[in-house]
Amino acid sequence: MNPIRWVQSTGLSLLDIGCNVGELLRGVREGYPGIRLFGIEINRVALVKARQTLPDACLCLAGADVLPFANASFDCVTCIEVLEHIPPEQRKRSLEEMRRVLRSGGRLILRVPHAGMFAFLDSNNFRFRMPKLYRAILKQGLRDPGYARGSEDIVWHHHFTRKELEELLGDGWELESSRTGGLFLFPLSDIALWPFYRLGRMNNILYRALQWICAFDMGVDYGRASFDILMVLKRI
Repeated sequence: MNPIRWVQSTGLSLLDIGCNVGELLRGVREGYPGIRLFGIEINRVALVKARQTLPDACLCLAGADVLPFANASFDCVTCIEVLEHIPPEQRKRSLEEMRRVLRSGGRLILRVPHAGMFAFLDSNNFRFRMPKLYRAILKQGLRDPGYARGSEDIVWHHHFTRKELEELLGDGWELESSRTGGLFLFPLSDIALWPFYRLGRMNNILYRALQWICAFDMGVDYGRASFDILMVLKRI
């Protein structure tokens, strides 16, 4: 389920929607050093960190629903675990914007939470399911600093069905590839990672072991029961 494997080496430019601190863009640079990198992010704190590690990338403070780029600007657009963060009323518009900035034949790599068997274990929704416990353990969310309105910009993580995604995407796409991955090890390991984030202990051996478990589980296709879904689409 690693989205970078679907980035074409012949492409000249890539836009990452919701680039956060630039982790995916750094991975693309390592695999495809000739690609010009672009990214948008609404979290100001994350954007500062991304610019520090990717000084020659073009990184903008912007939302997905109004992309600050001309039509047909990019060979590839990635949107990885971001659509669920966008308010529901802006999702269709955001996907239309991604199509607009893609060149004809360009590729959209989209990955979102899937409405699978263990969707209820999504750790990002604990703030809504158990708000008192969430505040007691984690204080404010790790994604809150840097957003213009703090926690008000955090929305419920929706888990999409394939039909929902197809309806949001609309016409103008050709599906090149699709797969699902992750079951319960991924969400449980993700929950267990929160204390490490809170304490800033990302170099801990247990943290690395949990990350490996997350990657392993996400690499197994459990079909309709899966926790995540990835779609690779070509702009017609």
